[in-house]
Amino acid sequence: MLTDLVDQVKQELVKCARRAYEIGLQTGNGGNLSSRITGTDRVVIKGSGQSFGECTLENLVTVSLQGQLIDGQGPPSRELMTHLAIYNARPDVTGIFHCHAPWSIACAEFAADIPCVTLHAEAKIGHIPVLKVAGHADRAVVEAVQVLLVQHPGLKAFVQAKHGIFSVADSIRLAEHNAELVEETAQIAWLVALRKQQSPE
Repeated sequence: MLTDLVDQVKQELVKCARRAYEIGLQTGNGGNLSSRITGTDRVVIKGSGQSFGECTLENLVTVSLQGQLIDGQGPPSRELMTHLAIYNARPDVTGIFHCHAPWSIACAEFAADIPCVTLHAEAKIGHIPVLKVAGHADRAVVEAVQVLLVQHPGLKAFVQAKHGIFSVADSIRLAEHNAELVEETAQIAWLVALRKQQSPE
């Protein structure tokens, strides 16, 4: 039944949100996450103003792929249009995770991409471009994301400059794990660059 499927999706979203909050991947009430309900045109997304630590089955919001509210109290995350742009461009994506991760944002200030220094990052993510566009899910951001997805088919993550990580996968659990890996990769890349600056060869 659809109701059972929606409940399963919501439970997984809450679980991933709580994990991200507990490990400090996202503080305060920033960030957002969503899941597409397989076989439907519905997406469940975090409500606006809610922290990851406050996510519950009751305060998640369900919308259509066109952005129409289907279920839930209060407005969906203001990043909704970015999520919908990704879902509409990538039918293989069923989970999107976004967080304001500091190492990734710092690296994005000075690079066109976050270098995958480790073998693990290279194997799991492969490429982490930086999207140099300002704004919160406005038309310019949505259009830039659409172009980025065309330029990089199969992309698993990108960092929006001055904003944070967007990671995508065929489940919200894997999308959240990918975001963790992007932030770890950015931290390592920053430390390697700092070391090279202090001791140039």
